[in-house]
Amino acid sequence: MNELLRASLDGDKFAIAKLISLFESVRAIDQEKCIEIEAELEAERAGKGLLVGLTGAPGAGKSTLIQHLVDALLQKQPTWRIAVVAVDPSSPVSGGSLLGDRTRVNFGANERTYFRSQASDLDLGGIGRNTFRVCRLLRRLFDLVLIESVGVGQSEIEIARLADITLLALQPFSGDHIQFMKSGIMEIPQAFVITKCDAEDLAKRSLYQLQSSLDFLQKVDATSEPPSVFQTSSVRKTGFSELAEFIAAAAPLNAAAETEREDYFLRKEIRYYWGEYGLKKIGHEIQATAGDWFERRRRTLLRDLELAVKQ
Repeated sequence: MNELLRASLDGDKFAIAKLISLFESVRAIDQEKCIEIEAELEAERAGKGLLVGLTGAPGAGKSTLIQHLVDALLQKQPTWRIAVVAVDPSSPVSGGSLLGDRTRVNFGANERTYFRSQASDLDLGGIGRNTFRVCRLLRRLFDLVLIESVGVGQSEIEIARLADITLLALQPFSGDHIQFMKSGIMEIPQAFVITKCDAEDLAKRSLYQLQSSLDFLQKVDATSEPPSVFQTSSVRKTGFSELAEFIAAAAPLNAAAETEREDYFLRKEIRYYWGEYGLKKIGHEIQATAGDWFERRRRTLLRDLELAVKQ
């Protein structure tokens, strides 16, 4: 295990893939190994990279945006290593997934990048059931982890719970003035990215509509910071440098917010396996053990629930 972890810290992609498979596994023996890995990472004082979420409707150009954004980030940050976790929808019929983002994102043999596809497992919210656990691992190994959610509608906002900062990709003229003012997904991002801006007329009209809507929302809620707006074009290779600068200047969540995030995903997992009974039985203990490593308290709580059900 130590050799596997050492190879992962050195950037070996095969070793990283094996570690991720452990964190995605539901086998008890693999989960015990995850606890050991977290303890080793804590002892190594491995840093914590930035988690950046990217969401948007299907066809908004998220995968192409990732390709050019990562290239821009690698140029601006010559020491950074970047991981991408792309979540694709699962079939409600067979349960399988077509992990199609790999066909659009190609980092070649770049040793500073890592790409991982993940199925949503029919989980609502835009990310998979194990996405949070995998990202907690990857941020210890990389300076930045970019999470692409499933193509979403108006209410799949789980990505905002996971990421330090969230980007929302929009197609030019993808919605009218009223669509831009609707609650839900429009309220979560720290930045909007209008893609495919080689269609200048449509891009300008969408930009003006979006800015007008944001101005209106700012008057309604003046306490929140107005989100930034970027325009990108993969054809003209424009806008990615400015977006990369914005991301590079962002900061991870503070310790209190990070604990709140861990509590949220721990409660979500308990609800998934044990329903409201599980939360009532053991939910009060989640906050009480917040100082411990996430994987250790997660495993302990799930064990206690299993024993309670048997009794």
